[in-house]
Amino acid sequence: MINPSTQAQKVLGIVHTAIAVSNLQHQVEFWQQVLGFTLDGTAEIGGPLPEDETGVPGIRSKIAMLTKGGVSIELYQPVAPQGRQTYRPSPADIGSWHLALKVTDLDELVRVSSEWGWQVRGKVAVVEEGPGPVGARLVYLHNADGTIIELVQMPES
Repeated sequence: MINPSTQAQKVLGIVHTAIAVSNLQHQVEFWQQVLGFTLDGTAEIGGPLPEDETGVPGIRSKIAMLTKGGVSIELYQPVAPQGRQTYRPSPADIGSWHLALKVTDLDELVRVSSEWGWQVRGKVAVVEEGPGPVGARLVYLHNADGTIIELVQMPES
C-alpha cells in the first residue's frame, strides 16, 4: 500500500501551466498588456526532446514564458506537424480545464478582454454560500482558441 504522506512529498509544486495558442504574438501581448504578466523569453523548439516528451513525431512550437506573482505561464504555438485541431471544450466536458485569476476590477477586465477577442461564456456570478469566498464575483471568458480563463474578484473586506 502507498503511504499518502510519502507520495505527497514527491510533488514539490507547479512549474508552469502551458496553453496552446493559434497566434503566439497576439496572445503574448494580451497576457502582458491586459493581464499584466512579464515576458521572460521566447524560443522555437523542436527535435528529440519535445518529440520524446509529447510522443508527437515532428512536433515543433514557438514558445513564450510569462510570469506574474510567482506563477509561470507557457504559451506555445504549434507549427508542426500538419493536421492539428483546435480543442474547444465546454466547461462541462471531461478533460476541460481553466485558469482562475484573482483580479481587482472584473468588469474592466471583461471590457478590455473583449477588445482582444475574449467573450463571456455565461454571465457574472456571485458566490452566495461556501465553500468559496461568499460575495466573490466570478466570470468565465473564452477565446477562439478554446482557452478558458476565470476572473475572480474577491469581496471587499
